[in-house]
Amino acid sequence: MTQKAKAKQFQIKSLKGLGIQEIPLGIIAAGAALSYLKETHHSHLAHLKPPIRLHENDFVWMDSFTITNLELIQPSDSKGKSLMEVLDDTKTAFGGRTLRKWMVLPLKDLSKINQRQKVVSHLIGNEDLSEFLQENLSEVGDVERLLARASAFKITPKQLVWFAQSLLVINQVGKRLRTENNPQVFSPYLPDDSSEAVKLILDTMDPDPPHSLLKGGVIKKGFHQELDQLKDLRDHAKDYLEKLKDKEIENSGIQSLKVGFNSVFGYFFEVRNLHKDKVPTHWIRKQTLVSAERYISEELKDFETKILGAEDKIYQIESKLFEDLLLTLPTFFGVIQQNALKIGELDVLCGFARLSKERNYSRPTLVDQKKLSIKMGRHPVIENYLPSNLKYIPNDAFFDLNHQIAVITGPNMSGKSAYLRQVALIVLMAQMGCYVPAKEVEMGVFGRIFTRVGASDNLSQGESTFMVEMTETARILNYLSEDSLVILDEIGRGTSTFDGISIARAIAEFLHDSPFKPFTLFATHYHELNELESEFERIQNFHVKVEQIDGKIHFLRSLEKGGSEHSFGINVAKMAGLPGLAIQRAEVILSQMESLKNSEENTATKMPKKEVLSTSNQNDSALQLSFFQLDDPVLEQIREQILEIDINALTPVEALVKLNQIKAVLSGGKKI
Repeated sequence: MTQKAKAKQFQIKSLKGLGIQEIPLGIIAAGAALSYLKETHHSHLAHLKPPIRLHENDFVWMDSFTITNLELIQPSDSKGKSLMEVLDDTKTAFGGRTLRKWMVLPLKDLSKINQRQKVVSHLIGNEDLSEFLQENLSEVGDVERLLARASAFKITPKQLVWFAQSLLVINQVGKRLRTENNPQVFSPYLPDDSSEAVKLILDTMDPDPPHSLLKGGVIKKGFHQELDQLKDLRDHAKDYLEKLKDKEIENSGIQSLKVGFNSVFGYFFEVRNLHKDKVPTHWIRKQTLVSAERYISEELKDFETKILGAEDKIYQIESKLFEDLLLTLPTFFGVIQQNALKIGELDVLCGFARLSKERNYSRPTLVDQKKLSIKMGRHPVIENYLPSNLKYIPNDAFFDLNHQIAVITGPNMSGKSAYLRQVALIVLMAQMGCYVPAKEVEMGVFGRIFTRVGASDNLSQGESTFMVEMTETARILNYLSEDSLVILDEIGRGTSTFDGISIARAIAEFLHDSPFKPFTLFATHYHELNELESEFERIQNFHVKVEQIDGKIHFLRSLEKGGSEHSFGINVAKMAGLPGLAIQRAEVILSQMESLKNSEENTATKMPKKEVLSTSNQNDSALQLSFFQLDDPVLEQIREQILEIDINALTPVEALVKLNQIKAVLSGGKKI
């Protein structure tokens, strides 16, 4: 489609006025969409709005990886929950679409963010207004979709009346907002009056029409005189026939006169042979029966013609009036579309207000400086779906020009990934204009948010898990900006230990030395990265606190300063249900590798060989995998007790008692 054709579609002289003349690919895409609609015979396109340009400086830039990794729109698996599900308290369909758009395009303009926050604050403090808005918005149909259907002549009569009733509710919402003590708060969201469109529809349409024009009853009584007469004739045909029969009985004196109908002759008078001599001369005989004769009259035939053609005539008139109404509506489309946009945004802000009040969210303070301070922040999704008997543990976050990178260590399942996402989601919610799950937040405006979390592959394109990880990381490092927030989780874990540590450290150094100095949260299992704090001035170490009691680990979910030296991977494997022999073997290997690491040879990467269980009678205890070789005082105590037993003098009962004692020691640590 040519630019001239596009300009004609949107009734403008040229595309220059839309500010898209410098985006040739965008113009081509818009033209392709319009051409497709034309070729598929969508000739009524009055509702289409001109394309607009989304300026990068207006919104936070996030790539598809970030949107997926943060689970903004869809969860990573079917059992999970997305941020969209948690924040969607909208009452209208177009409000839900607005929230989705806000979620992937958070604002960068401080004044616009503050404007949204003012509305949320006003609604939190005015419960009556908030309830009024949510109750009324619940009655509003999908105005945007209904308008599109009306433009394409695919709307049903019942949908058109619903459309008008929805516009009426929107007008009532606008009137209420204009009576508020502080109406300027709502100025960007005040709908323009569309009473003229509402009146046109409701004056024309029956209040409760059917979905199909074929069923009739679409146009309001009193709107069209001929239509009313036809409907009256159709609806009162029986009464008319009774009156005609009474008149003919009076004129002819035939008291037994009947009026009937069949598909062959239509309507007729039936006269018994006894009264044939009383039949008026202007009647015409149509059929002779054994005991009666059937006649028609000109008046009866005229009635038949009218009544049989009434349905078709009613359908023709109503279809024409309905089509004329739809042809008139496009003059109001601009106002209606703008109102839908405003009400959709107001709907989202109403949802923000209710959720913020219910969930104890606080209003973030946005400042014009490079800073991020979160006190007692919480993950909005995890917190909302925790069992009632559990409480989410809040954590702080702080970044400024002197605190740029936080290296976070700790075991799996301790909450590192949740903490990383938590910080990013709080920032996103704040720049959407929503209150946030934290006690207090003060932050500058971020222009770009990057995340590299999770493990996935793209084998169909020849990309392994590690390749995908490196591709995403490369994209982050190549598109950094001064206002970036970077979330990195377990960089380098998809390759060998030395390679992984080298890559992770190099990335941390790159981010620190970058002239943009992006705020970065870097979670890792490589405890070697704890050394970065002493070498680089803007890097700090943090760890997720864990307690080990009776050999079991307890995740406290609390972030503290300083690095962690333990991953507790074997403990987590035990919790996951790994077989006991595998756990024991892992502990032996870990102990030996740590010994080798600390030895003079420093051959930490040399894997200890598995001891071979001997089948000979020789003393090969040094080669066997035995729990007596483990460095554990309890097991040593059991070993000593077993060696002292005189098997030849032991009765079966005494053997069972001794075995039970050993079992008690292994299970509860009791002394024999």
